[in-house]
Amino acid sequence: MILHRWISVGLTLVTLVAPAAHAQPLPEASALPPEIAQAAVTLLGRGLKAPETARFDRLRMGRAGAVCGQVDTTNRMGQHVGPRGFVADLEAGFAALVPDGAELRNPASPAHYAAMQRALALFAANCAA
Repeated sequence: MILHRWISVGLTLVTLVAPAAHAQPLPEASALPPEIAQAAVTLLGRGLKAPETARFDRLRMGRAGAVCGQVDTTNRMGQHVGPRGFVADLEAGFAALVPDGAELRNPASPAHYAAMQRALALFAANCAA
C-alpha cells in the first residue's frame, strides 16, 4: 500500500524558498533513495498551502538529473482533482507542478510565466516519454 496525503494548492507553480512545516511521508514504492525522495517532496511542498495533505506517487530520477513524479491535490472546495506531474531540480532548489494550458494562457505575471516555461523545459528534459 502506498502512503498518500492530500494537498490544497495555493499556487500552481512555485519556486520554493521557505522550509516545509511538516515532513511528508514517502510512497513505499518510490524508485529513489529515501533522502532524495524526501528532499523532492519537501521542496515541492514548501509552496503549498497544506503540504501535509499531499499524496505523492511515481517518484523517480529523471534522465537529466531532476526528480519526476506525481502529486494528487485538492481544489479550494476540498475536492480531489487527480494526479498531476511535477518536476524538482534539487541542486537549483526549484520544484513545480507541470502547468496546463489554461495556466499558460493566463499567467499571474511575467515572472510566473517564466517559471512555468522553466518547469516545462525541465519536465521535457527529464520526465516526458
